Amino acid sequence: MTLNPTRKYYLLLLALAITYDTLFTLPPILPHYGVNPDLIYRFFQPVCHQMDARSFHLFGYKLAVCSRCSSIYYGFTLGIILYPLFKSLGSTQTPGLTFFVIALTTLIADFSLNYFTPFHNTFLSRSITGGALGISGAFLFVPIWISLMMELSAAGDSAKTRGVPQNEK
Repeated sequence: MTLNPTRKYYLLLLALAITYDTLFTLPPILPHYGVNPDLIYRFFQPVCHQMDARSFHLFGYKLAVCSRCSSIYYGFTLGIILYPLFKSLGSTQTPGLTFFVIALTTLIADFSLNYFTPFHNTFLSRSITGGALGISGAFLFVPIWISLMMELSAAGDSAKTRGVPQNEK
């Protein structure tokens, strides 16, 4: 059974997102199997502060990224899963930016509370604004990803029909 190219590229993106989510979720699980999770923590250190008090925990260990980052990534994966329920995978037209801009604005406002006001954001507010940004970001990214993959595939097919080796630059 051959998959429709758009479905194949969609499933590839979903697999990549699930793999990424699994990777930053693994550190609390690994010690139960005698595996040191330090390498994974170090891998995610450049993209996240990894503050213990601001991170989800499993089995007493924090995930490799904070609650906001986790929520963005899990939300992105959830958005990929939900995307075909609302949009056709065959359509490469991106939705409007309204929901993404609202989600980004609320995340920035939540982040800014700690720096510019006497109020402080909360674990819940960081998680909700991160999740909203992730979901809305997926709805923008899925059609762009599929379109890009279709173009790369077409370019590869075109090179094959002209007799140009694909590895040649």
